[in-house]
Amino acid sequence: QSLALLNNEFMLKQAGYFAARVEREAGAEVTAQVKHAFRVVFGREPAEGEATAAQALVKAQDLAAFCRVLFNANEFVHID
Repeated sequence: QSLALLNNEFMLKQAGYFAARVEREAGAEVTAQVKHAFRVVFGREPAEGEATAAQALVKAQDLAAFCRVLFNANEFVHID
């Protein structure tokens, strides 16, 4: 059930809104978008492997799909 909540219409819209913000603030370059999104969502830079995987996802799908992945990440959902 929790996956349904994270992937419902509301969350899909929020991922789209966040993608628009990232593009507006970081520009059109994928590397800059990925770094900026990580800073905003997690307060840190992506590790090398994270950055590589994220860039590949943005190029294969789109920025909104990557933003949805961030929102579904355990690091975003749970406070350590």
